[in-house]
Amino acid sequence: MLTTAAVLFFLMKKKIAFYTRLEKSFDIIVEGLSKLDPEAPEEEFFQNILDIAMKVVPEANKGSVSRITEEGDWIFVASKGHTVDLFGRKFPARYLFRAGKEPVEVNFLEYDNGFLPDEMWDFFKKTLRGTRMSLVVGLFAGDEFLGNIALDSPREHFSDLSKKVLKSLGNLASTYLLLKNTLKREQYLQRVLKTIFTLLLLFRKQISIEDFLNEALQKILESTHYFVGGAVFRENEVISSVALEEIPQMILKSKEGTGKIETIEEGGKYYVIVHLEVEELPSYSIIFTSKTSVEPSFLGVLNTFAEITTIYIKEHQLHQKYREIALRDTLTGAYTRHYFNEWIYSHMAWLRRNQKTSVLVIFDLDGLKMINDTYGHLMGDKTLKEFVRILKETVRESDPIFRYGGDEFLLVLVDSKKENTPFTINRLRKNLRKINLPFEVDFSVGYEEIDGFIPIEKALARADDLLYRDKFRKRGENK
Repeated sequence: MLTTAAVLFFLMKKKIAFYTRLEKSFDIIVEGLSKLDPEAPEEEFFQNILDIAMKVVPEANKGSVSRITEEGDWIFVASKGHTVDLFGRKFPARYLFRAGKEPVEVNFLEYDNGFLPDEMWDFFKKTLRGTRMSLVVGLFAGDEFLGNIALDSPREHFSDLSKKVLKSLGNLASTYLLLKNTLKREQYLQRVLKTIFTLLLLFRKQISIEDFLNEALQKILESTHYFVGGAVFRENEVISSVALEEIPQMILKSKEGTGKIETIEEGGKYYVIVHLEVEELPSYSIIFTSKTSVEPSFLGVLNTFAEITTIYIKEHQLHQKYREIALRDTLTGAYTRHYFNEWIYSHMAWLRRNQKTSVLVIFDLDGLKMINDTYGHLMGDKTLKEFVRILKETVRESDPIFRYGGDEFLLVLVDSKKENTPFTINRLRKNLRKINLPFEVDFSVGYEEIDGFIPIEKALARADDLLYRDKFRKRGENK
């Protein structure tokens, strides 16, 4: 049983580490893209994209961006880490490896050199010396292939995380190129690009999915002249709306569609539906209204937003799920001591801001060793679980319970006073008498009020001291 729990804990920690690294990678991408100048030359854009890619794909030690020119050549527009200067080198476009929108690994050691002319193959052998594997993703303007981002590594493979991150970066770079090609009005281009980066910056906030979507709705309405109103839906429930009095029934039915972006004209108005569907999670959607039709280029912006947001929803939910599991004691369901050490400082800040007080209560179950010795460890485990169950039923849902040690538990009575604590303790003792066990369950207890200003270490020491006084008092009474 212990081995199984250890394996599960290891897997959960590994999963949480994955999503933590994913969040950090998105932070780097968003920060890098938000600094781009829409009026800068394309070469500068490609070099910035490559710099970002090298930061978020740790396996890569070299990289390049290739582009098909209007004349039909294949040209390097950015490079990093190579001993040979690749920038500006041209080759016939027919020799360019055409990657898709999903990153693909290319094993350089097994590459068919017979496909390339000898001069080109000699050049690549010199350029890619030390490379074992390349990770390549295509750049597109809509469905038109424009070029590749290629990252080279001496390792045998790239991680799933690196592939996921490079796909997102390729997707965003492709959207940028599509806008550069289709939007000729520079002022409007800057506004649209600013909309993308403003939305992406929301990912850096630690907020719930619904708060994120509500803020995204506001930002999109503020950033574009197209839309006059909108609403956020979870399934068929309106979460929030702006300047949207009524939505036609056919629009609501259309929310069940599977495409990411859908446009509908009804009653002289145009509706754009952004579908955000993730398997095994509630489906979300954002509906916008417009008095005019929306340019395809801006629909491309919304499509990129939908794809990235779908990833965010999935990762956010999974991260919360695994984080919640990892921060719970597997036996009792109480929070862990590790989580208390993290949670308490944010709670102390909340107390200071709101000029509130809470109460720390430490419990130590009496006679657990004797229960284990007399009835066995399974009965001891059952006693711990029953104690936490009754404690949860006794206090409010907002009062967190932590397993602080083997038979010690810590309760925080949020927004409460010290003088009210004895009532909670007496109610707990009364409720514990209802447990169907062959012995009486009791505890020793100590508590202290906290206000956010007194160091938490002092409050814990005071509560712990009172607990042991209570324990010694009981021992004296039982002699």
